[in-house]
Amino acid sequence: MGKGVIAAGGLAVLAYVAQMVIGLDMASWVFWTITSVGAVATLTTVLLANRRVATSHQAAEAATKNQRRAFEDVLVPLALNLDHIVSSSDVTERRALKQQTKLAIVSLAANLIGPPDARACFLEETPNRAPGAREIKCQNALWSGRNVAPVTVFRETDRRGRELLKMLDEGTSLFVPDVDQLPHDLKPDSDTYRTYITCAVTSGDRAFGLLAVDCLKPGDLHQDDVTMVEVFARMLGVALAARR
Repeated sequence: MGKGVIAAGGLAVLAYVAQMVIGLDMASWVFWTITSVGAVATLTTVLLANRRVATSHQAAEAATKNQRRAFEDVLVPLALNLDHIVSSSDVTERRALKQQTKLAIVSLAANLIGPPDARACFLEETPNRAPGAREIKCQNALWSGRNVAPVTVFRETDRRGRELLKMLDEGTSLFVPDVDQLPHDLKPDSDTYRTYITCAVTSGDRAFGLLAVDCLKPGDLHQDDVTMVEVFARMLGVALAARR
């Protein structure tokens, strides 16, 4: 509770007390003193309340500006990367640009979805695996956010890995509000996150991987955030599909 709120509450009480004692038998100077104090207290309470509203409004505006700035910081170079990927005739250059785009999207997801301690990663299927031994992993440290690395490998031999590979094959998304509600064999191996969103990164009928965002507490992510992750996943899919 801020000092302004405490002061406003105290002054409101003073105003109330002043109003209560106005009708008592007392000297005129006491009456007018209490009445004046009550009026000032009431006025100050209103002003402090208005100031709090104004401060909250300013904080919201600042947050919106910061978010817009963050979008610009990432989306502008991302748009340039997409242009270079499409226009470049050099395979090596396109590969490097696509890697940069992966990093940009992961950073964007970690910084603009959920609270400041959100984490994002990009999972890709390991190529040339034998049937029944597929795996999907976070390669080349493609994660961003809080300073605890995510689980990096999921294999077809366990249920979690099979579920992720199914999402990849079907191009679907999943939002888990609270991992404690999952069956035991689908719960995370650690307590480094309690809620997450996972979206397939696709373009047409091509699947490139999964974009995942996780947070520390249930309630840190919401259903509305799924759409944002899906947009980022689609943008990444378009970049990776360009001039393959």
